[in-house]
Amino acid sequence: MTVMSSAEVEGLIRFSLDDLSLFSEASQDRNPLHLSGDYARKTPYGEPVVFGVLGGIACLGRLIDRPGLTLSNAVLEFPSPMFVGIDYRIETTDLSPEQASARIYDGDRVLLKASFRFTKGSAAPAERTAAKAPVRLDPSETVEEELVEGFTVSKSYWPAWGRLGALYERFGLMRKGVEDIHLAALMWCSYLVGMELPGRRALFSRLAIDFQEPSRAWGSHPAWEARVVSFDKRFDLVRIEARLSSGESLLARAELRSFVRRDLPPLSIEAVESLVPRSDALKGKVGLVIGASRGLGAAIASGLALGGCTVFANFLKSEPEARRLKNELTSATGEIILLQGDGSELRWCEEAKRSILRDYKRLDFLVCSACPALLPLWLDSTAVTRINEYVTHSLALASVPMSVFLGALAENCGCCVIISSAAVNDPPAEWPHYVSAKQAVEGLAKVAAVEHNTVNFLIARPPRLVTDLTNTPLGRQGAIRPERVAAKIVKHMAGRSTDRQVETLDSADW
Repeated sequence: MTVMSSAEVEGLIRFSLDDLSLFSEASQDRNPLHLSGDYARKTPYGEPVVFGVLGGIACLGRLIDRPGLTLSNAVLEFPSPMFVGIDYRIETTDLSPEQASARIYDGDRVLLKASFRFTKGSAAPAERTAAKAPVRLDPSETVEEELVEGFTVSKSYWPAWGRLGALYERFGLMRKGVEDIHLAALMWCSYLVGMELPGRRALFSRLAIDFQEPSRAWGSHPAWEARVVSFDKRFDLVRIEARLSSGESLLARAELRSFVRRDLPPLSIEAVESLVPRSDALKGKVGLVIGASRGLGAAIASGLALGGCTVFANFLKSEPEARRLKNELTSATGEIILLQGDGSELRWCEEAKRSILRDYKRLDFLVCSACPALLPLWLDSTAVTRINEYVTHSLALASVPMSVFLGALAENCGCCVIISSAAVNDPPAEWPHYVSAKQAVEGLAKVAAVEHNTVNFLIARPPRLVTDLTNTPLGRQGAIRPERVAAKIVKHMAGRSTDRQVETLDSADW
């Protein structure tokens, strides 16, 4: 076979929510990172992530036909997440009848790498029996103490054969050397990592699977065993060896790697209070925090309420977190009042203003803390639309509230706080959208100060914080708790130390 150049087999692929649902139903991998918008929104990814194995299946479907050959080995690596609704470039290279490779790109950034090997023959058809034992309906909550060398899990596994067939057709696997048994084993790997070990907090990193003698069929008693080989606490990376069998026959042997996402520690009101003790310093003051349910916004709202301020805490979707914040501050000298809505919408801001001024007759503080989910992007033609959309949304979360509330602040010589980032001074290559948005908001505040000369403006550029946006093994390195930054900001709001109308708290100030 002639080696084909990548240019001859380049194309685009776009995953849909229906694709994710189909894969989940077929594999019985129900990990919420892939299926729940609410769950994914509280991770660094902000939205559901495409199953890594689904990306590998899509690559198999783009290979040339391989009559008389059957898949014997697959290696999939997932260096970056994929999302629905984005056109990715898929590139396949057929090196020989027995060997092929594939990659999925976002611009020039590799999201998935795959290699496949084939051998002569054909796999025996699987016995499509119904499951005789239930698989998990909810992913396990494996704790770090269990991820020690030798920890073993043994169970049975059945895919949903009818949905597997639909997946087989959806991605065009006919005549590609891929049979039911191969697809079922690949989906077993996804199920194992996403539902069993490590389970809910898994972020699949790598899969290498060897299929055994093709004549061995998936029978009526499929069983698997998985054993932890190692757990690297520096990167929260677990390595697993697994075997899939049918009766006495070994069907597949796999080596799996997965990051284990840590649960983010909840906001500590006690930590805020240790830095901003309860007082009446802000009694009679009224504040509005846009994006107050989580992270730095929640910590700032806490500090203001502990100082006696009446705080309108805005949130869009994180109602459980917002209610927790309110409940934990019932004994504060101030008060938390929840305001649900989109702070980037003009109509919502105007209604919030009417409500606040009707009931409290004033507004002293406006804190613009909300920010869209932050994913890496590069200044590339394939990503420029997403960059522009991010900047527009991020800017609106400050520009709209400022346009509505600055007049009320001016009447009381109030303070407007803009949460920027230390990244404006040291911009990472993968954050053109984030840095542009933060610099735009800073510029907006400086111009607004000219128009509203009785309003004080505070631009805060905190360093990397431990929040949902940074809750990854590398993102947490060197990050500081938001309570510490919030305390500094609240103290500044309570008693300005300079006569400058626009002041910047830079990374060195923390």
